[in-house]
Amino acid sequence: MRPTRCLAVVLVFFAAGVRAEPPSETDAPTYLGAELCVGCHEDAGETFATSPHGAPLSDEARPEAARGCEACHGPGSAHFEAGGEGHVLAFTKADTPTARSKPCRSCHADAAGLHDALGSEHARAGVACTDCHRLHQQQREHLLTRPTPELCYGCHAEIRARFALPEHHEVNEGGVACRDCHATHGSKAFFEPCVAHDRTCVRCHEDLSGPFVFEHGGLVTEGCVSCHEPHGSMNRHLLRRQQVAQLCYQCHAVTPSDHVQPNFRDCTRCHVAIHGSNTDPRFLER
Repeated sequence: MRPTRCLAVVLVFFAAGVRAEPPSETDAPTYLGAELCVGCHEDAGETFATSPHGAPLSDEARPEAARGCEACHGPGSAHFEAGGEGHVLAFTKADTPTARSKPCRSCHADAAGLHDALGSEHARAGVACTDCHRLHQQQREHLLTRPTPELCYGCHAEIRARFALPEHHEVNEGGVACRDCHATHGSKAFFEPCVAHDRTCVRCHEDLSGPFVFEHGGLVTEGCVSCHEPHGSMNRHLLRRQQVAQLCYQCHAVTPSDHVQPNFRDCTRCHVAIHGSNTDPRFLER
């Protein structure tokens, strides 16, 4: 903000016949145009003009309520007449997450990837669009406030710790991104987690996707995460247990009588097609 220029704009505006007193409660705020906003908020105006939102929102063919600064911040007359204090949406923590996201949805609600945003885990946790995105900037992909995965780690510290374990997907190394597996704006598949997880995993692990003649029941009922920790593990292959037998015992608690010897503790030595088989119901190699 440049005070001298701001004062000049105020004086010119008052000279044009605008009253100096704050509007009464019965007065509805009106739209003033982005030119007046930039008079006080010059730095924000410069960054906005060069951002992906700048050109589309400056189109003169748009209604004034959907044009320039006021398309997101709301009509500016009351804000102006109060000397720049309040009366507009400032996108601060004082504004509710719903209020901060509403202007974004007015333009982006029809985007295919945002259809389920209102019911997403982020929305239900009170995360607003502006907690992850910045309207005025132009440097980062998708207008993110920080690069991923650091942006996600800001809330998901426990997941950061998982990716520091010896076995992990290469998120920190840049080989995989959080959004490669997670629908950050929500998905109906969240409510069918087994199906959702498996569809996500087999996008990369196609050789394990099936369908198989003989399905592994655990995969059908609980999905890949019944055996694997997707973010990181101390165990090989991201397994939830280091000893394979202990992992299998989670479901197969009764050991067959001919499997009591110690050498029968490496289950996948014999049951090699553990994700599913087209030839043997016990997943044995044929």
